[in-house]
Amino acid sequence: MKKYLLFFYLFILPLSLVQAKEIPIENFVKEAQFKDAKLSPEGDYLAVSLPLIDRTGLVILDRQTMKPSYVYRFPENNHVDEFYWVNNERLVFTRVFKEPWREQPVTNGQIYAGNYDGSKGDVIFGWSAGTNRTGNLRMKKNKGPDRSFGEVLHILPDDPEHIIISARHMDHDYDSPLRILKLNVYTGKKKLITRTPYGNMHINLDSAGNPVFANGTDSKGKFRSFFYVDREWIEIKEDEPLNDYRPVASDSSGKKLYMKSHLQDKTDALFEYDMASKKIKMIFNHPESDIHSLIREPSTQIVVGAEVMPDYFEYHYFEPDNEFAQIHNSLAGVFAGEDITITSRTNDLSEMIVLVQSDKNPGDFYLYNHKKKQVGLMLKRKQWLASQDLADRQPIKFKARDGKTIYGYLTLPKEISKPVPLVTYVHGGPYGMQDTWFYDTDAQLLANRGFAVLQVNYRGSGGYGWEYEKIAYKKRHSLIQQDIIDGTKWALSQPEISDKACIMGWSFGGYSALMSPLIEQDLFSCSIAAAGVYDAVLQEEEADYSEISSVALGAAAKRYGTDEKLLTEESPLTYIDKLRTPILIVHGGKDKRVPPEQAYLLKEALDKRNMEYEWLFKEKEGHGFYKEENQIEFYEKAIKFLNKYLK
Repeated sequence: MKKYLLFFYLFILPLSLVQAKEIPIENFVKEAQFKDAKLSPEGDYLAVSLPLIDRTGLVILDRQTMKPSYVYRFPENNHVDEFYWVNNERLVFTRVFKEPWREQPVTNGQIYAGNYDGSKGDVIFGWSAGTNRTGNLRMKKNKGPDRSFGEVLHILPDDPEHIIISARHMDHDYDSPLRILKLNVYTGKKKLITRTPYGNMHINLDSAGNPVFANGTDSKGKFRSFFYVDREWIEIKEDEPLNDYRPVASDSSGKKLYMKSHLQDKTDALFEYDMASKKIKMIFNHPESDIHSLIREPSTQIVVGAEVMPDYFEYHYFEPDNEFAQIHNSLAGVFAGEDITITSRTNDLSEMIVLVQSDKNPGDFYLYNHKKKQVGLMLKRKQWLASQDLADRQPIKFKARDGKTIYGYLTLPKEISKPVPLVTYVHGGPYGMQDTWFYDTDAQLLANRGFAVLQVNYRGSGGYGWEYEKIAYKKRHSLIQQDIIDGTKWALSQPEISDKACIMGWSFGGYSALMSPLIEQDLFSCSIAAAGVYDAVLQEEEADYSEISSVALGAAAKRYGTDEKLLTEESPLTYIDKLRTPILIVHGGKDKRVPPEQAYLLKEALDKRNMEYEWLFKEKEGHGFYKEENQIEFYEKAIKFLNKYLK
């Protein structure tokens, strides 16, 4: 373990550089020095993805010597993204790359493979597969170039030569059927398993990688479900009870499905469906919180439990006799008060890598030796952020004006000698998204600069039941803003908080940063609106999802509506004459989700009325700022703006 730590300390900044009080903005936005770490199936090698100046590499360590056996790296501005051990010698991985005209990396859908020592490396799927660009694959039947975007679905732990992928042809739209392929990780040979009925689908595979179930929205916006039986997709009739459930996994036998459904529009419940008897049995439900995530065995993806987050997180196991569930439960006790995710394990369960996170910890990797019952720290994602210098994130509840309980989080500065000003930070979405207890860069940075940070999980947010979310459909400008406003008033009544507040956010948070001050004109001293929608009619015509029929006619229509009168009512620009709040407008020129025209429309409206505002526009950024120097500039400008009106 000493050799192990010594190697990685070469990449880590010493703890002495950590600032005790005011932490530099760079330390918050700086890319994590380690992204992911995974053991090979027999434990002989360790793969770690980490930034290498202008690219992200994949370092393979021989655990006997703790020296790199190979480093996979792409050309400048290309990054290793997801990676998986297929067997003890071979990995598959994907990449993203940064184009000159935009900051946010994108993918070309290719899948790569290589051995621990760099041998036999090649593109095994994608437009350049088998063309001798990176290796020596020869063109044969069912090999070679495939103008499709590939995505790894299953590693097939019992098959050391194959994986299961989905493939979407580059010439097809998002609603066109996907191919499900079995791909040889050495030769690139692919075998068609099936084609899905349409494109916008969630596909469920059993532990052996066989298709079991798929559901999603077709090009007419209709939700449909299918079983895969005898190599055919059999649609479940619209009036059958199974249509009310969403399969999420298969059990270890492959004969049962785990499915989610809402209990009478309340919180998620997990059910077990016996495919032979067709019986459905509820096995878990939390009365206040949806299922945040499933606890899965990392190789087979078998589900052994669930994590919920009514405030802090909780684990619940429904296969308590499963060996992996018992190990997970034991490790949860070791890291009490922190969340754990087992990212990989050896075939014999003798060793595992555990990712540990909390509200003050963006992620540490530990090595757990099951035989010796020992745990040792391996890597810290952000060594330069010390948990003792960060703030606690406190779960909060308050009553909205209609008596409904609303949830959220409050982050207060570590040291408070007098009441501090408030920043109401609104999350995006709005529907189905939520703020959680985990480490949050925005909240920690603002708290470090002396602001209390309120994050409201307004109605429409996910995590608290179907009724909690759907009641806010088509109410972006009314009910949701009321919850945000009521939360702000609740926070301002707390003894640690002064009588001044500003509001800020990205995407829907940017929308709210303008809409809430238009509704409650004297509540907020300033507003920071980033990547927000200000003309909802135009947004539904020009957003990237407007070109995807299943989304535009399905989720978007259901949540936002299609009536022009309603969309006009939901547009902040409709009420812009009421604005009294100074505003900072932030947007990216390559934003496809909320086109930059939205920012220019707001700017034009304010110029026309001689209203006060500041402007930050980055031509190459998308829906959120990606480049580190642009993030730093945003935070510097935002903090200066907040200080101007709050302190």
